[in-house]
Amino acid sequence: MKIVYVITQATWGGAQAHLYSLIQQQVRLGNQVTLVCGQTGWLSTRVGAEFPTVAVVPISSLVRQIAPMSDLSAIRTLRTLLRNRRPDIVHLHSSKAGMIGRLAAAGLRLNVVFTVHGWGFTPGVGKKRQLLMKSIEKSLRHLTTYYICVSQFDYALGVQNGVITKRRPGRVIHNGVTALNTSRHSKCQDTFVLSMAARFDAPKRQDLLIRALSYLPEEIPIACNMLGDGPLLQECRNLADRLNVSSRVQFRGVVDNVQHYYQQSDVAVLISDYEALPISLVEALAQGLPIIASRVGGIDELIHENGYLVENDAKQIAEKIILLYQSNQMAQLKRNSYQIYEHQYTEQAMLAQTQACYLQCLT
Repeated sequence: MKIVYVITQATWGGAQAHLYSLIQQQVRLGNQVTLVCGQTGWLSTRVGAEFPTVAVVPISSLVRQIAPMSDLSAIRTLRTLLRNRRPDIVHLHSSKAGMIGRLAAAGLRLNVVFTVHGWGFTPGVGKKRQLLMKSIEKSLRHLTTYYICVSQFDYALGVQNGVITKRRPGRVIHNGVTALNTSRHSKCQDTFVLSMAARFDAPKRQDLLIRALSYLPEEIPIACNMLGDGPLLQECRNLADRLNVSSRVQFRGVVDNVQHYYQQSDVAVLISDYEALPISLVEALAQGLPIIASRVGGIDELIHENGYLVENDAKQIAEKIILLYQSNQMAQLKRNSYQIYEHQYTEQAMLAQTQACYLQCLT
């Protein structure tokens, strides 16, 4: 089988980690894989280093923002690649790659799979953007063989808005990870450790977690790991300084394995304006961590008596941190998280379901 994967940014994040797992699986199966990306980074570098049989093809004109001249160039370049390689499956990731990829494949009679890591018209984005992206998705519907949604929330949203239909079907395949099974790192038992793994950029709200720390009593021994980088990193550093909580926050930058940090943590936190189903929280489940997360997108599918959903309010976030710190049910909450992971979010299940989707498209 020949597969071409397309993603806008081959940097660091949930969609990139998801795609890395897919590429690893297809290489293991002996299939011919090509990775096309716009901005290079963690994903493209790692794939290039670990999988010499995978062709990594950067297209500089494939950019995240709407840019008509660059977009036309990206469509032409990708179309030439697809015409020459004639893949069995074109698998698109991210909204912009989904747009460019489907236009590039138009008329080539290719099987085009689009994984929705959150619709461009999801609640939480601006109303004008919602209308624009809904219109674009409907216009591209006929160019899509199959949709994969990473959450029930996104599948329902696609059906409700007339994007996923009987003629252009889809299914839910949850993000999955492999649990890191090495022994937990030693940590100070007196310190209550929070970890938030997310890029410092919209829609993530590290700023609200930092503000929440300022509402916690001084006598609570809190440490907070902020994992990731991005354009809003320095702004968050400055905010921590202004609120006098910098001693409680460790900005760790991009890390190779989030689960290593989760092994040193008591609670995983993710505050965001909108989401699909974040891999960072699936990794938290795999390490049996209670979760505090925003009540947006498909996150409520991950929370079942193993933590708290919150509104994006710093005081409410602080209240939930205190509740978990004072809880005598932490052992049960941790067991609940790991059971949810085992039942629904393993990497093995995700890969098997995706492979079944490919074979369905080929029949």
